[in-house]
Amino acid sequence: MKRTLPPFTAVRAFESAARYSSFKDAAEELNVTQSAISHQVKALEEFLGSALFHRGNKGVGLTPTGRAYFDDVTSILDQLDASTRRRRDCETDGPLNVRSTPAFAARWLVPKLNRFNSAYPDIELCITTTIATTDFRKDDVDVLLQYGQASASGLRVDSFLSSSRVPVCSPKMLEGAPPIQDPDDILRHTLLRDVVGDGWDDWFERAGVHCAKPPQGPHFEHCDLSLRAAEQGQGIALAYKALVADEIAQGVLVKLFEFETEPKVIYSVTCPKSWINRPKIAAFRNWLFEEAGEIDAPASTTPSESSDYIPALPYPN
Repeated sequence: MKRTLPPFTAVRAFESAARYSSFKDAAEELNVTQSAISHQVKALEEFLGSALFHRGNKGVGLTPTGRAYFDDVTSILDQLDASTRRRRDCETDGPLNVRSTPAFAARWLVPKLNRFNSAYPDIELCITTTIATTDFRKDDVDVLLQYGQASASGLRVDSFLSSSRVPVCSPKMLEGAPPIQDPDDILRHTLLRDVVGDGWDDWFERAGVHCAKPPQGPHFEHCDLSLRAAEQGQGIALAYKALVADEIAQGVLVKLFEFETEPKVIYSVTCPKSWINRPKIAAFRNWLFEEAGEIDAPASTTPSESSDYIPALPYPN
């Protein structure tokens, strides 16, 4: 039996416009003009013999017919996308685009990459860092290593690294004045603070340090900057222990006291859930879990049942 199929270009235009509720955004995604989207949608409506959008001064919205057709088309395109990607990505070789926070890349990921490269020599990791929001629909990203456990529709989020926090400083600071012999002595020094998730109040409570007003100190956009300042002797940073294990072992940083904050999940690996079984992504995820070992804090895996890829939330460190 001969199939009754609509023009595929018109279907793509409709699906994008329906997903964004905007002809303008659809035009940007498909790299065509807004007029072209309008013409393609109109052609599809004529083909179907039914209006798909309400058009008004405030934008466009789906008609009941449009909503039903969008649900069907989305399911079909998702299956086509997944099948196509399986055919294209059937081997564990070629590039894998990994986006990370600056601190995690510098302090944890990069020092361990030789082991990944040895295990998977045919996978070419392309690592970028940012503290901006990631949108898998638009950004050239396969895997996001994000701070925390933030989830969004269509994303698979798996926690893999947890850590407590400890105060650290350079060895030179211990040689100078004023001395640091008790937790209260920290109040006599500069505190290096992170803009998000500072944590010092939690540590002071844990260590039994009571202060009406903690000392002032510079604030840093992400923790790699505060740690670099600590390495240079500019003050005391409250570090995630999992990120400074090598620096402490090498004597670059010194852990001050045994008091630690409660461990919490600090990093998760994220990708669209329909990508989870791609061989390269699966290999990288498995390697992350093996390197990180058991986590010491409650973790949650938060896959969504939606198939829409929307941006993950921002992450600060």
